[in-house]
Amino acid sequence: MAGGKSEYDPGIAAEICGVMATSSKGLSAICESDARFPHPATFYRWLIAHPELRETYARAKSEQLQILADEIQQIADEPQIGETITMKGDTREVKIADMIDHRRLRIDTRKWLLAKLAPLKYGDKVQTELSGSVQVKSARDMTLAELRDYLLRKKAERGE
Repeated sequence: MAGGKSEYDPGIAAEICGVMATSSKGLSAICESDARFPHPATFYRWLIAHPELRETYARAKSEQLQILADEIQQIADEPQIGETITMKGDTREVKIADMIDHRRLRIDTRKWLLAKLAPLKYGDKVQTELSGSVQVKSARDMTLAELRDYLLRKKAERGE
């Protein structure tokens, strides 16, 4: 169970970041994996108080994203055999098969995390296309009367 240390220890902090950079485990799972590691809330306090830890943590999270991306291929390629149990009245039906829905959930979760945490690298490409014509008129090109009419129109649109 997490909660070993509360006083900042740069060695322990570096060790946590090292585990993070080399696995897909979240901070809670990492902190729970070793009695020497602090509770996740303590680690977050360390992040706030120590800029050098924030830099190390950011690098570790960045490296972890590549691990998550690599896992997607592995999860997709390797079947995961499991049991599906269905109750029909008093009869229990057990089906042993590839857990495709479970694998799809694991892949979708990793894709979502990647898109949210590194949208430029892993997010969906957003492309905007304009059709029709756009007319741009600078205030410099307007006569005083046109500019006055334009400003009055905008003021009316805002309800002023």
